[in-house]
Amino acid sequence: MDLRTLLEEIVQIKGLTSAALVGHDGFVIESATAEGYDIDLDFLGGVATSSFAASQALSEFFGKGDVNQVMVEFEEGPVLLSPIGETSLLATLDSSQNLGRVRFQLKKYLPRLEEAAKA
Repeated sequence: MDLRTLLEEIVQIKGLTSAALVGHDGFVIESATAEGYDIDLDFLGGVATSSFAASQALSEFFGKGDVNQVMVEFEEGPVLLSPIGETSLLATLDSSQNLGRVRFQLKKYLPRLEEAAKA
């Protein structure tokens, strides 16, 4: 399965509004947005990777190990960033109500995304 198709499958998860594979440089490699949403993932990818870098610095400072996920919660829904090799999965949600279920389901996709990104 190619990366685009996999991301389109991911945004079908209830509560997700978009998903993108982002390089550590902040550039979006591929993305998909749920129907009815218009999200500037190119901008968000750059800003989110800066947040991830700050989280890594905090982790190193406190000696807490690798960063598994960064979440920023907003009034209109959270944004998640999960590292996958040399990239990260950026996901936006419509509300915090779906956060637990979405996080659980996204973990299943991480190995598949890593394989698709290598292809």
